[in-house]
Amino acid sequence: MNIDLYLFNLINGFARKYKWLDIAGIFFARFIPYFLIIFLAGFSFLSQNLEIIFYPLTIGLFSRFIVNEPIYFFYKRKRPVCLEEAKVIIPVPKHPSFPSGHASFFFGMSFALLFFNPILAWIFIAIFVLNGLARIFCGAHWPSDILAGAVVGGLSSILMYFLI
Repeated sequence: MNIDLYLFNLINGFARKYKWLDIAGIFFARFIPYFLIIFLAGFSFLSQNLEIIFYPLTIGLFSRFIVNEPIYFFYKRKRPVCLEEAKVIIPVPKHPSFPSGHASFFFGMSFALLFFNPILAWIFIAIFVLNGLARIFCGAHWPSDILAGAVVGGLSSILMYFLI
């Protein structure tokens, strides 16, 4: 069996079993990223260092829209929703799934934070690992989509750090 399919079935298999787990999965998959961006903007404002929000957002956008879009153009991987047994509990985007746009954007942001506030960055990385697992749990992505998005985000943050 394909490791991606095995891990997807393992994680997604818990969907629709416990109401509280579905609520947590939906929250982490859909809403936690917005709370963290708002938190980061507030933190940046209160610390009077706008670079803490500007550079991570720029790198996240670069990762998502400059790096991912050409990959989507050439590699149109279908989402797990195409599986009959997939339990999809959130709206699924129509664009290809590989690499995850959420993962590349938010991991790019999180890894960029390492250059400004390492403690905050590691908190963000941990939360976005949960976000990636939640997106698998909710049926929106394959595990390799999330992993590839994290790699794209990490490499983008390193590249942009040396360019900027």
